[in-house]
Amino acid sequence: MGYNKGDNYEQNIFDLLNAKGLLVLNSTRGGAGRSPDIKFLYNFQECHLEVKLNLEADYGQKMLRWDNGIWSWCVDDSVTSFYTSVGVLNIINGKQFIPNRYCIPRDEITTQQKHQDQRAFEDKVEISINTLYDFYGGKNCHYIQVGGYGFYHLKKDILSLGTPRFDCKMKLRLRAKTINSYPVYKYGFYAVLRVNKNGNLQKSHLDIEEKDGRKFPL
Repeated sequence: MGYNKGDNYEQNIFDLLNAKGLLVLNSTRGGAGRSPDIKFLYNFQECHLEVKLNLEADYGQKMLRWDNGIWSWCVDDSVTSFYTSVGVLNIINGKQFIPNRYCIPRDEITTQQKHQDQRAFEDKVEISINTLYDFYGGKNCHYIQVGGYGFYHLKKDILSLGTPRFDCKMKLRLRAKTINSYPVYKYGFYAVLRVNKNGNLQKSHLDIEEKDGRKFPL
């Protein structure tokens, strides 16, 4: 459901830019793929935009696996590449945690052993916002639109639009989450990265949606 709401919001921003003739010809939304969420035009220059439904939107919940003492991603994609770049695997492997889930025959895992895994794995870690800037900068994406907050630049306002910087803290959450309550072994290990809402991000004066008196940025 969260993805659907985020996808609908991205479509809304796409439609607003399209109505103003600011989209790259024949462009489509990136959606959950590796492409930028939206490609827009400024002075005939192609620019890339990240779109988030709100500050609670995450950067994708990703599942991990453990093999011979090393944690890795179950599926490699653009989000896991981002997580690796901000040091998520280093943090998890640094815990030196040996999971019961991968060391005991699955049908023999007890509820107590599952809870041991949960206590040992679950954590919250603050992540530097600079890693977000570097990741999107590497994808030539320098702007972000956040529902309810407006339009920002990431590391640098390369188009000189007068945007404020998306300057906040980020947090990594690690979870050993139940997939099904029975059998007991039906649980997995996940990482999700979100903006820390306690980072006191100030609302932008610019907004593609032009809500609450904010002005259109382009």
